[in-house]
Amino acid sequence: MSPRTKEQNEEIRRQRQQEILQAAMRVYVEKGYAASEVSDIADRAGLAHGLVFYYFKNKKNLFRALYEHMMEESRRYTDAFFAQDLPVLELLETYAQIVCERVLENPVMSRFYMRISHDIHFLYTPDEISPFDWVKGFMLPMTRTIDRGIAEGEIRQGDAHLMAMQFWGSVSQGMAYLDQSKQEMEAQGMPDAEVNIKLTGMLHQIVDSSVSLIKGG
Repeated sequence: MSPRTKEQNEEIRRQRQQEILQAAMRVYVEKGYAASEVSDIADRAGLAHGLVFYYFKNKKNLFRALYEHMMEESRRYTDAFFAQDLPVLELLETYAQIVCERVLENPVMSRFYMRISHDIHFLYTPDEISPFDWVKGFMLPMTRTIDRGIAEGEIRQGDAHLMAMQFWGSVSQGMAYLDQSKQEMEAQGMPDAEVNIKLTGMLHQIVDSSVSLIKGG
C-alpha cells in the first residue's frame, strides 16, 4: 500500500477536526461550557482522548475554534444569501423562513447560537473580541438590502441599520420560541402531525411579523 499523499493527510485532518467540533457542539448544548469536558467530547466523537488534544491543545482552544467556525459559517451564508438579485421583501421573507426552519431541522445548531453569547466571556477577554462588532458585520448584508428597499419604496423610511436590528431581533426571538414550543409539545406527547401544523403556523407568523416591522406602507 502506497503512503498517503499530503492532500489525503490534510483531508483526514480536516475530517477529524470537524468530527471533534460537531461533538463539542452537542456536548456544549447539553452541558454548557463550564461543565463540558474534553473527555466528554472525545467520547461523543468516538475518538481517543489524546487525539482531541493533538488537534486542540485544551478545552478553551477547542471551543474558540468551534465559536469561530460557527460564526464564520453563519456570516458566509448570510453574505451569499443577500447577494442574490431578488426583490427586497422576497429576500427578507425567505431568509427569515429558512433560518426558522433550521431551528426545527437542526435544533442543536440553533441552540448553540442561542447559548454561546452567554458564555463568550469564558473564551475571550473584552479586548480580544467584540460580539457587538461581529453582529454589526453579520447584519451588514441585511442593512444594505433594507437600504435598497428604502430607495425602491418597499421598506419604510428610517435608519437601515436600526431596522436590520429590529428585523433580526424579531426573527431571533421567533427562533427561540419555535424551539421551546417544539420541546414542550413533544414532551406533552402531542402527535407529530399536530405538532407540525402548529409549528408551521407559528413559523409563518414569525416571518410575517418580522417583515411587517420594516415593510413600507
